[in-house]
Amino acid sequence: MAVTPPTDDQLFDLIAEEALLDRATLNRDMTLEAVGMTSLDVISVLFEVEDKFGIQVEESELEGAKTLGDLIDRLQAKASAEA
Repeated sequence: MAVTPPTDDQLFDLIAEEALLDRATLNRDMTLEAVGMTSLDVISVLFEVEDKFGIQVEESELEGAKTLGDLIDRLQAKASAEA
């Protein structure tokens, strides 16, 4: 089954929903720390990405991600690799 990489908007929506953040305030340059995302929030996002987009990502694959853009880029790269 081919995986279609999620768009930035789809991932921002998912991140906002899972981390209980205001979607309108999020941008790629914001740090995970600045928006208050915990490791539990990141894991929750990973589960939802798997459920909604069929992308399996290990938490270790996101090590070093500091910004929302980093997180989104890594998720999209994983999806592209599985396509």
